[in-house]
Amino acid sequence: MQLRIFFKTFPETTRCPSCGKIGTIRRSRTKNLFEAAVKLSRIANLYKCRECGWRGILKKYTVNKYSFITLIFYVALIVSVAYVIRQVLLKNFGA
Repeated sequence: MQLRIFFKTFPETTRCPSCGKIGTIRRSRTKNLFEAAVKLSRIANLYKCRECGWRGILKKYTVNKYSFITLIFYVALIVSVAYVIRQVLLKNFGA
């Protein structure tokens, strides 16, 4: 298991949301300000299907069940370290 929260997706090798064919998705150019803003956000990209002509936005990263496990691990680690530091400070400097 890798300790990552976000996993990179590869839409070029996934199914088209419209026609369901695999490997027909390719990157598309921006056509308006909204699409330019999406492209600059680096969260998603614009794609177009070569077969059916579908055009839309797909995320670059995804989360899965391991993402939540990793997130819980990090939160527990932060809380544990904060507790230990607090105890050390209280012991050394008193309350």
